[in-house]
Amino acid sequence: MHQTYTNSEKMRVFFQIFLPILIYQVANFSASFIDTMMTGQYGTLDLAGVAMATSIWHPMFTLVTGILSAIVPIIGYHLGKGHQEKVARDVWQFIYLSFCLAIILFLIIGFGAPLLLENLGLQAEVLVVGKNYLYFMLLGILPLLLFSVCRSFFDALGLTKLSMYLMLLLLPFNTFFNYLLIYGIGPIPEFGGAGAGLGTSMAYWALLLVILGVMFWHPKIRTYRVFKPQGLHVPGFMEGWKLGLPIGGAVFAESAIFAAVGFFMARFSSEVTASHQAAMNFSNMMYAFPLSVSMTMAIIISYEKGAKRLDDVLAYSRIGRLMAILFATVTLLFLYIFRDQVAALYGKEPEFIRLTSQFLVYALFFQFADALLSPIQGILRGYKDTTYPFVIGIISYWIIALPLGYFLDIWTSFGPDSYWIGLNIGLWVCAFLLQWRMMSVQKNEK
Repeated sequence: MHQTYTNSEKMRVFFQIFLPILIYQVANFSASFIDTMMTGQYGTLDLAGVAMATSIWHPMFTLVTGILSAIVPIIGYHLGKGHQEKVARDVWQFIYLSFCLAIILFLIIGFGAPLLLENLGLQAEVLVVGKNYLYFMLLGILPLLLFSVCRSFFDALGLTKLSMYLMLLLLPFNTFFNYLLIYGIGPIPEFGGAGAGLGTSMAYWALLLVILGVMFWHPKIRTYRVFKPQGLHVPGFMEGWKLGLPIGGAVFAESAIFAAVGFFMARFSSEVTASHQAAMNFSNMMYAFPLSVSMTMAIIISYEKGAKRLDDVLAYSRIGRLMAILFATVTLLFLYIFRDQVAALYGKEPEFIRLTSQFLVYALFFQFADALLSPIQGILRGYKDTTYPFVIGIISYWIIALPLGYFLDIWTSFGPDSYWIGLNIGLWVCAFLLQWRMMSVQKNEK
């Protein structure tokens, strides 16, 4: 990161940070895409089991990684103010934080999640696949969280290309281990859909080993001496919690609502459940575009805010929002034209393809709403404004979206479409409320 003076320079800095983030976010979402696609090709019941398990896993995953992402604005402020000596200390506070979160997540996923699955009235085969998938995912919790700390640290330093290269390794790791464990080869047993959970966990362990080696040898990272252990610094540790919990909570509020809808879908047929999961999975992967803009905004805005260049903050905010809308237009056209072909990636049965394609039409509206709200989320994180976005997310998703979807399901003939309608309305409400909050924050900063 460096100071810029013209819009062309700002555009160049934006894309230097954004493009690597986009590539590694696509790779990140592709892990779930690979799990879902390979499981769907194995069998519809296995896909339904993995769908129900990931409906529990994904919100918890986004919660803890969202909390850990608070390291980006904290390190960004240090760098903007020229306080490099504080960087290693705060990296270690987030390492301690990741261990705390790993214990919490292990208890929730290991004990609470299987009980929840048992009370959803799932078919026996679907229930077994779902529970085993979650048990296998427990093995990957710690490397996932430590990797998230390291990756966010790299992003804060502006080393987004390094994050991109490392995340790209997840694709071959995950594909290899998934194929090995889903289908079984030689002495390795055939785990079916549950094997995708074990494959993903093994991929995260392999990726963590690589990233530790890179941190040790990379010259720019070595200058911060992060391998030298730092003691617990209570103010820094508590700042991580204070700033991270609303960030994680806001992301959790959004992802958990999709999980809750998945649970309501369980009352329909396994084919509807699988189709819903397939459409939602691809929609999530398309979310990599606005999410990458959001992460880019958090990095740039925190740096410029730390340096007290408020005019540059506003200029970058406009650039980020414009880029998000342009990307959304492209992905929207792609999804509309190729929705049948996308559905066929997840399964072979004609009815499954028809249902998935139908749900993907609703996902079109997701794309544009995300293009409006995601950049604003990143901008507000750059300002260290995280509590209001969290409250807005709760109102939009849990007070508006889910009750509305349930009402339409009970009182109309929309069936499973009801929840997609409710989610769309909730997303658009969130977009407008976040716009209001951003305008208020920027007005107060003048």
